[in-house]
Amino acid sequence: MPIYLLNKAPFEGVKNLILNEIVFFDIKLNLDRYDALICTSKNALIALQKNKIPLNLDMEVYTIGENTACFAQKLGFKNIKIAKKSYASDFFQEFKEELENKKCLYLRAKIIASSLNLDLRNNGVDLDEVIVYENVFKSSGEILIHPSIFIFTSALSVEIFLKNYSLHEDDIAISIGNSTAKKLLNFKNLFVCEKQSIEACVALAKKLESRLV
Repeated sequence: MPIYLLNKAPFEGVKNLILNEIVFFDIKLNLDRYDALICTSKNALIALQKNKIPLNLDMEVYTIGENTACFAQKLGFKNIKIAKKSYASDFFQEFKEELENKKCLYLRAKIIASSLNLDLRNNGVDLDEVIVYENVFKSSGEILIHPSIFIFTSALSVEIFLKNYSLHEDDIAISIGNSTAKKLLNFKNLFVCEKQSIEACVALAKKLESRLV
């Protein structure tokens, strides 16, 4: 059974189905004005790199996901904190008290699925937001094979998939987390990965595939 990944990360035996592209905005920032940097995606840090923003490597960086944290480390940031769970609501609960007395900068996408920005502000966090990138839909002429296993890595990946295609009754859908799964609640063959990483989703897909061979 073919495995389609709605992401560009390469894996052996997995077909990448790319239906979006990241567009980065031109920005100017002075990171020295802030105590803490909040990044829920690696793309936020890539935006800093693409715009050649001078980095304050001593500032605290609060991240969701190991990939984002690893990229922050690669850029040279020294004080990196990773949320224990890869959900914005859990991020808020874990760090809301720490962030209360800090001047914070949230680098984000144009459209976000969570209310993290509002939750932080409502909790008294001094927060500036800068939109640094957006996901743009890209149509595809690829003809899909059914039944297949489809791995969705974000709520947006579900939305853009359904603009071009539909899931068949005998397909299998794997969601990277609960927010993404909410977009697929009407689909019966849905599996939510226990660990919120693309690697874990691919491992689950291959495990399911082996059972069906």
